[in-house]
Amino acid sequence: MDDGSPWPKDEAPAASAPPMSADERKALARTLTTLGFLIPASIVLTVDWFINRSLSWSLFALVSLGAAWMWSLLPLFFNRKPYQLILAITVVAIVALTAIGILAGDKSWILSIAVPIVICAGILSSGVTTLTRKTRRVGGNLAAWILQAIAILTVCADILINSRFKESLRPGWSIIAASTLLPISILLLYLHYRPSKQRKLRRYFHV
Repeated sequence: MDDGSPWPKDEAPAASAPPMSADERKALARTLTTLGFLIPASIVLTVDWFINRSLSWSLFALVSLGAAWMWSLLPLFFNRKPYQLILAITVVAIVALTAIGILAGDKSWILSIAVPIVICAGILSSGVTTLTRKTRRVGGNLAAWILQAIAILTVCADILINSRFKESLRPGWSIIAASTLLPISILLLYLHYRPSKQRKLRRYFHV
């Protein structure tokens, strides 16, 4: 019943904002990510300038932050395109390491150590991605493949470093790392592909 009041008895519900589209969410993510990296970049540049009256060590930090910024944004551009994403990450890593070598005044290690290690990591990542996409059930097998890829990468890095500084292709410390990772990966593969009657054991190990 109308009591003659000029004001409504019940407040009108506030209009809710329309949901953001996928492009709007990506744009917001890019903006927030960029702001998140601009803050530490501006801090290191300012501190370096006020202490040294020039830009020295901050340039190395700036290159690292720039690479991390690109790696954070790349998944937004290569959504559901894992191989293109791995390639883009590899390229950014090579560019960043090249920039660090130029800033350090020593570019001799870039082609002999940095680039081969990065390419090896990219190839191993692509291999793990291929195995994951071809398997029907992903679980402990994915962790096992990642551990195997890390073991191979450590051996490759060890050989490349030794060939550069010791003129020897014999691996050293990487054998210890690989001998630790490989048994764990084999155990994970065994638990993952063991017959279904052993489900209780797999649930115990959460694989």
